[in-house]
Amino acid sequence: MPEDRRRAPLSSELAQRVVDLIAPTISYNINVMDEHGTIIACLDPSRVGSLHRGAQRAIAERRSVLVTVPEPGTSDRPGANEPLFIDGELRGVVGVTGSPREVAPLARVVALTVQLLIAQEHAQDAVSRRHTEARDLIAALSSGTTRPEDARGRLTSAGLNPPWSLALWAAGTSRPDGGATPPPLAESAAARVNGKGNRRAAVLHGALWLIGSGRAPSPDALRLPAESRHTQAPMTDDVEALMSYAEESRALCRRVGLLPTVRCPEPWSREIAVAVAHLPRRTLHRIAARVSTLTDAQRRTVVAMASTHSMREAADAVFVHRNTLLQRVERIREATDLDVREPAHLTTLQMCLYAEAALGTSHIFTV
Repeated sequence: MPEDRRRAPLSSELAQRVVDLIAPTISYNINVMDEHGTIIACLDPSRVGSLHRGAQRAIAERRSVLVTVPEPGTSDRPGANEPLFIDGELRGVVGVTGSPREVAPLARVVALTVQLLIAQEHAQDAVSRRHTEARDLIAALSSGTTRPEDARGRLTSAGLNPPWSLALWAAGTSRPDGGATPPPLAESAAARVNGKGNRRAAVLHGALWLIGSGRAPSPDALRLPAESRHTQAPMTDDVEALMSYAEESRALCRRVGLLPTVRCPEPWSREIAVAVAHLPRRTLHRIAARVSTLTDAQRRTVVAMASTHSMREAADAVFVHRNTLLQRVERIREATDLDVREPAHLTTLQMCLYAEAALGTSHIFTV
């Protein structure tokens, strides 16, 4: 349990919300007192801020206290007072006004209910803090302006130790400008991640981001649609490399068509995708035009040649005879003036295909 949560006083606002929630279900007045015996929540606003002697006794003796005849000169009323333990610590007292013997059993039930509600609220607050922390952390890492020592400090503060991993998911379809949109249920997935463990997640730049210590989860671990787009960076213990991956991922979010889907993660080159993501729009159109006349089979041939080590392996990858592959290679050369057997030409062809994907005119990473 975090140190600050153990020391934080019981919030009067939280206590009043709990009183307002419970009070309509019973026909008795409820008070909540802090660890000093001061009334901090009550159905009668005039009593807030008053010292409750019965509560002070319950705190001092750490047990239930019944008030039959209130002490003269106090604001106490007949009733039952139960110590309020939260996370094993005495944090206050819950009092129920009425005939002591009659309300004593009810006071115990109310105290347990208050404990559960406050514990639940604290848990929700913790998740909310972790979510804000995650969003700020990812924004800092991907901004391009954060200093490495500041980034490392944020990671340490979040309890994330090296090696670090970074992953993101986006919807299968893009915005009209080609940018990313979050996959369905992204916020719910982020909440699950932030609720426990050594990972943080947030929806930012149109995608669900996840940063953590150790290996990233599998692409389908968050139960997002299989058509979601996904990428993850290699693990690293170098904070500057992590920042580089985050900045690259932000660039890819602007051209989400460059990302492969969860269903079809390979073959894909992060380096080429990042390079193409930074190209001006006019350049994308210019180089994409160079391969605009290629058939789908010819595009798959380029991808196969780039992801295998020989013509035979490439032919096997696209399920054709080697002679058929050679015919396709020749037709690609005639259409583009580029020979896929030449490494420089092959890289150029890849960039042209990635440019099509960035513009949304081709879907080589989704099938």
